Amino acid sequence: MKNESNFESGQNLKLVISLTRALQSINRKEAPIIASGGLSFAQFGVLEFLYHKGAQTIKNIITKTLSSGGNMTVVINNLEKLNYIKRETNPSDKRSNLVDLTHSGRSVIAKLFPIHEKNLERILSHLSSKDKEELILLCKKLGKGIV
Repeated sequence: MKNESNFESGQNLKLVISLTRALQSINRKEAPIIASGGLSFAQFGVLEFLYHKGAQTIKNIITKTLSSGGNMTVVINNLEKLNYIKRETNPSDKRSNLVDLTHSGRSVIAKLFPIHEKNLERILSHLSSKDKEELILLCKKLGKGIV
């Protein structure tokens, strides 16, 4: 029984290391694209999210972009200073703000996003469509199963 537990423990560590290294490899290949727009990963994530989903509350941005609240405040403030986003009072809840892209912000992400997509195609080209679907399902299963 102890041997089986050691095997599973080692397998768990290998899995986490493999997932982490895969993401780090992707991020290394993505970094130059994102940096070419003068953005951090977090800033790019916010602009991309707003580009595809429209105006959002800060709480929703934090949840959907996998960022912390403290970090997101800095990211939002910096994007606002760059005039890439604007904040407006949320008409359905006056206690919160909606964040949306400005014309400049939309222009930046509209230019970068197609380059980002092409880069991801290149990075992930060694995986078949079936591989990608299986990996998506496994990652969802992993995420939903964590208690």
